[in-house]
Amino acid sequence: MEKKRRHWVRWSKTKREAFLDHLAGTANVRASADVAGVTPPSVYHLRRKDEEFAEEWRKALALGYDMLETELLGHILAGGGRTIACADGREIDVQEAMRLLGLHRNSLKGKWKGGPPLKRARPEDTDAAIMRKLDAIDRARAREAAERAEKQDGQ
Repeated sequence: MEKKRRHWVRWSKTKREAFLDHLAGTANVRASADVAGVTPPSVYHLRRKDEEFAEEWRKALALGYDMLETELLGHILAGGGRTIACADGREIDVQEAMRLLGLHRNSLKGKWKGGPPLKRARPEDTDAAIMRKLDAIDRARAREAAERAEKQDGQ
């Protein structure tokens, strides 16, 4: 099986705004990535490495869920049906909307936090870890050299 090549994205202010605006209107990451002209994995990668973008994402997603809730409420008050017809041509399944809103509510109450919080290493920590690894390599090389010398002396 051939491994897919990763396509690196050069994030511009325009792409970020397009993604976040669409996310705020739909709460749909995949569709928002398409609108911005990027792939969903690149969006998740940016969220992991850029704390400011991650915060903007959280705000946009909260607005997106508010929008979904408003669409659902309006649909139900208007007599409803199994799908919600949005002004932009999308159709949303009512049961799916209810499920997503329930998951979102649970996440706000702390019942699901989306995994452990990100831990970012400080430069001092990474430097210390690298130095420990280099010391271990030096010790292993010295041990191997001593074993070789011992073998040569024994012959």
